[in-house]
Amino acid sequence: MFQLFKKRNFSDYISDTFSFFKVTGKHFFKNYFIINGTLLILLMVLTYFVFKVYFEMMFANIGSSAPNFLEDYFNNNIGLIIGVFLLFFLLVMFISLLNYAYPVIYMSLYDKYNGSHFESKEIILELKSKFGKMLIFFIVLFLLGITAGLIIMGLVVALMFILVGFLLLFILGPALLAFVQLSFYEYLNTEIGIFDAFGRGFEKLKQRFWPIIGSTIVMYFIIQIVVSIFSIIPYILGIASIFTSLENQGSQEEAFSTFAIMMVIVMCISILFSLILNNLLLVNNGIIYYSLREENEKRNTINDIDLIGTDSE
Repeated sequence: MFQLFKKRNFSDYISDTFSFFKVTGKHFFKNYFIINGTLLILLMVLTYFVFKVYFEMMFANIGSSAPNFLEDYFNNNIGLIIGVFLLFFLLVMFISLLNYAYPVIYMSLYDKYNGSHFESKEIILELKSKFGKMLIFFIVLFLLGITAGLIIMGLVVALMFILVGFLLLFILGPALLAFVQLSFYEYLNTEIGIFDAFGRGFEKLKQRFWPIIGSTIVMYFIIQIVVSIFSIIPYILGIASIFTSLENQGSQEEAFSTFAIMMVIVMCISILFSLILNNLLLVNNGIIYYSLREENEKRNTINDIDLIGTDSE
């Protein structure tokens, strides 16, 4: 069994994230795909058609002599375009919400059942019972993001003119990411208000600021490298197909059509792998969360003392 409550340092945050998946990976992702699999397939299908239409419009406009091609296309299909993109946006938001909450719920149940002694039914029940809190969290986060977030970003951009902003942005991005995730863990795992959760999340971030920032940066870059590796292959094939088609006296439309398909595949792969691999970052912050709780609550120390008392009897 993996030990959630344990004091850790920077290297432990990273190594224990992979250790967690080594111990629970099969159970974790089996239930992940049971809960999210159908939605992910639906998202990939919708993503394919949305970006296929987008690239076809873009390349068709390149080869079209009509100056108002895009304007005419939008005017003739405005209802369909708005409907598809609205459905796409809502689906992305719903799947993102589930993906963001799944590791939090999973680790909470892992602690509750002392291991992977639960199935998708228990996870779904927890997701349903806490869906209201999940929704409130993201609505409040969105409102704060478009107010305080814009002010902070404005200051960072202003500081970029004296080069300080670039360094600040490199630190501020992971800090905000870790702050939000630690606050989310607090909010779903305790019976406190959302602003109290933000306060506790901020306190936890300050408690181990640099190790948390460093761990978040490392996990983020690992995710981006893996996504890039799997995305770049169809992209290169798409570029190669254009030159191959043109060298073989193929039509420009054929070359761009093949390239458009490859670009759509790249978008689908990028979105799919980003959603799945984002579990690494979320679990990493979960490892940090339970580690900080152990530092503050001394849960294992108390359990060890209780066991000593039991043994003496």
